[in-house]
Amino acid sequence: MMNSFARQFFRLCYGYAFYLLFMELFVRTIGEPGISWVVLLVMAGIYAGNYLLRNAVQRIWPLIPFTVLVCVGIWFLLPESTLQRSLLMGLAIGLMFSGFRFIRSGGLLPPPMDIPWPVFLLGLMATVFGLVYKVEGLVPLAAVLTGVALLFFLLILYADNTRNYMDSTRDIKGVPIRQMLKMNSWIIVGIFLCMVVAILLGEVLHLPDAFVRFGEALVSLLKTVFFGTLLVFQWIGQLFSSSSSQTVHNTARRLRQEVEEGNAFANILEVVLKLLFVALVVFVIIRILSRFLKSLSKKYHRSHGGAEHVTETAKTDVRTRIGVRNPFQRMKNYLSMEERARRIYRKRILECRKDRVPTERETTKDILETLRDEEGIELSELTELYNAVRYGGVIPDRAYLSRMRKACRS
Repeated sequence: MMNSFARQFFRLCYGYAFYLLFMELFVRTIGEPGISWVVLLVMAGIYAGNYLLRNAVQRIWPLIPFTVLVCVGIWFLLPESTLQRSLLMGLAIGLMFSGFRFIRSGGLLPPPMDIPWPVFLLGLMATVFGLVYKVEGLVPLAAVLTGVALLFFLLILYADNTRNYMDSTRDIKGVPIRQMLKMNSWIIVGIFLCMVVAILLGEVLHLPDAFVRFGEALVSLLKTVFFGTLLVFQWIGQLFSSSSSQTVHNTARRLRQEVEEGNAFANILEVVLKLLFVALVVFVIIRILSRFLKSLSKKYHRSHGGAEHVTETAKTDVRTRIGVRNPFQRMKNYLSMEERARRIYRKRILECRKDRVPTERETTKDILETLRDEEGIELSELTELYNAVRYGGVIPDRAYLSRMRKACRS
C-alpha cells in the first residue's frame, strides 16, 4: 500500500512541477506577472482532489461533476487573469481524462518514459525565452522547476523498480528487501541534500545573474569573432581595390568596442569558477554519503551473513504468449469470446487488488488464495469458470459470459 501511494505521489509532484513551469513560461512571456500563491494552492487542490477521487471510485462518471465544479469555482471565484484561470481549467480537464484512463485500466499506472525529454525541452524553451526577451526571473525559475521535475522523475523510477523487485522476489526468503529499501532511502536523501545545497549555493553565489551575464558574454564573444573575421576580409579586399577605408575603420571601431565593453572572458570565467565550487561541495557530500552507505552495508552483512535461499519457484501452469502482428487478427482476437472472458476476470481481479497488481508468475490459484487470505474476497466460482476457458478448452458463449459477470458480483 505504501509503495502504491509513493508511486502516485511522485507522479503527482512531477506533473505539478511540469505544469507549473509551463504556466510560468506562458504567462511571463506575454508580459503578465508570475503565478501567485493562490494559484499554486488551487493547483495543488486540483491534483490532490483528482488523485483521491479516482482511487476512491470504480466508475469514471464521478470525475465529471467534480471537474465541472472545479472549473465553475475557478472561473467565478478566482481573482486572477483570464489566461491563468483558463490554464487552471485546462489542467482540471486534462486530469479528468487521466483519471478516466486510470480507472478503466483497473488502477494500473502508466510506465514512465525512458528519458523525461518534455521537461528538458520546456526548461530549455523557458531559458531561451528568458535570455532573449530578458524576462525577469524566468531563467532561475526554469532551472529550479526543471531540477525538481527531474528529481521526482528519478523517484518515480525508484518506486516502480522497487515494486517490480518486490513482486519478483515474493517466493525467495533471505533477500534483504528491508535493507535494500533502507539503503535506497538514504540514497534518495543524499540526492535531495545535494539538490538543496546546490540551489542554496546558487542563490548565495548569485548564479542565476551570473548565467545571464554568461549568455551575454557568449553573444559578445561571437560578435567579437564576427567583426574580427570581417575586418580581416576587408583588409584583404582593400589590397586589391581602391575603395575608401571608412568601412574598415567602422568595423575596427565596432571590434574595439566589443572587446572593451563586452568583458566576455571575465564573465565566462566567473560562471566557470562558481560552478566548479558548487560541484566541489556536491562531490564532498557524495563522498561522505558513499562512505556512510558502505559502513551501513558492512554492518548489515556482519549481522546477517547475507544468506539467501529459494523456498518455492515452481508453478503449476505455464503461460505462453504468441505475438500476432496482423492488425485484423488482433482485432478478431480482441472481440473473441475467450478474450471477453479474460477481460471479465482481469477487471474483477484488478478491482480487488488495486494496491498490488498480480505478476505474470502468479497463477489463478495464487491470486485466489491471496484475495481470500488478505482481502477476505471469495472468487472461487469466477476462477473456476475462467480456468475452464483458459486451460480446459471450454469455448464460452453469451450465457457463459453472463455467468462470469454474475460470479463477479457475488
